[in-house]
Amino acid sequence: MKKKYKRWSMGVLLVSGVLLSVGCANWDGYAGVANEWRSPDVPEWKPGVTTASDVTAVLGPPSQLIALHDETVFYYMREGKDGKSLLLIIWNTGTQTTEYDRAMFFFDKKGILRKYSYSPEALPYEPAKEK
Repeated sequence: MKKKYKRWSMGVLLVSGVLLSVGCANWDGYAGVANEWRSPDVPEWKPGVTTASDVTAVLGPPSQLIALHDETVFYYMREGKDGKSLLLIIWNTGTQTTEYDRAMFFFDKKGILRKYSYSPEALPYEPAKEK
């Protein structure tokens, strides 16, 4: 009788251990600068007229400054992530989707806008938070 009880107890412990070790995780979030270039209130950028100061006054500092031979590029990027995972003792799986929303502004040596472009992919507009 004691052997059956021990086997049954071990079985219950084993099944409980497996069930307690199963886990799921979900995450989402954003990184980078606020995508102010998607704001309905963003001014019209005019090549030959708009200055680097005009752009930074509206969008803030860029994610990256790229110095080329005869021009400077302001690169703004916002990244959105969404993921899910399943964690088991002997097997784990997960997926993550990453989307990028970008804006690039090209300025001549005098800081005058030559051209600009936005990525066709757009994350939902979220205004910058006040500090």
